[in-house]
Amino acid sequence: MAHFYVKSEIDNTPLAVQEFGNKNGQPLMFIHGFSQSYWCWKKQFHDPRLSKFRIVAFDLRGHGCSGKPLDEASYLDSRMWASDLRSIIRSLDIIKPVIVSWSYSGLIVCDYLRHNGDSEIAGINFVGARTKVGTPEAKKMSGSLFLDLAPGFCSENSEDRLTAVYEFLINLTNCNIPYPDIYEMLGYNLSVPARICRVLLERVADNDGLITKLKIPTLITHGDHDTSVLLSMAHHNHSLIKNSMLSIYEETGHAPFYEDPHRFSLELQEFIKQCSIT
Repeated sequence: MAHFYVKSEIDNTPLAVQEFGNKNGQPLMFIHGFSQSYWCWKKQFHDPRLSKFRIVAFDLRGHGCSGKPLDEASYLDSRMWASDLRSIIRSLDIIKPVIVSWSYSGLIVCDYLRHNGDSEIAGINFVGARTKVGTPEAKKMSGSLFLDLAPGFCSENSEDRLTAVYEFLINLTNCNIPYPDIYEMLGYNLSVPARICRVLLERVADNDGLITKLKIPTLITHGDHDTSVLLSMAHHNHSLIKNSMLSIYEETGHAPFYEDPHRFSLELQEFIKQCSIT
């Protein structure tokens, strides 16, 4: 395991990066969601089925150990998000990674694609991913976990904020998360300042036109009991992305990689093989 910082090309925001696995293996980039941390992927970092790959994960700007710019515009500008991902890929000499994107970071992957295209990416695994936000259609594809609880992350009242984050976490999955993990998740969720959560929820983006043009292998992974990003968004994106694969996890909530890590790693292994063929 290696931990270091990469500065974003545009504004020099330091991004906290972790590497696991085989440094000479096929690169996998794991990107977390709204108010989370790279550590949400901990079950994948030490999974023997993924140990032959070069695993790279990082905290998004405003999250975890990464820099938290005061300029709100830096969280609304798609060029910034694209720059962050591109900076890590180039600084670490990552060649043709497979990107695994959870929840809100589906928007960030789309930001990268908008400004850089998909020629340097081997494939994308959208996991419970959001590719549109702030529009009437996006709202129809969002459930109570997002619509009712996410705004509580923005509260400046610490008790109200803690209550909202706790309720979010105990409803995140369709299984019971053990309390050691709940406390860990509370820590990295609450490390994201309320002001940043508020700005993230102010974004307006619709990437239908963008993802329709995707030509690289795409796997869409989604739980059928997801109450944050509804299954309808997965079906919608599957219909737009030619030759994409859709994997639905039954009796599973918003974090299939946490709830069923065995299946998740096996399917990711098979998907990587498809990415290597193209």
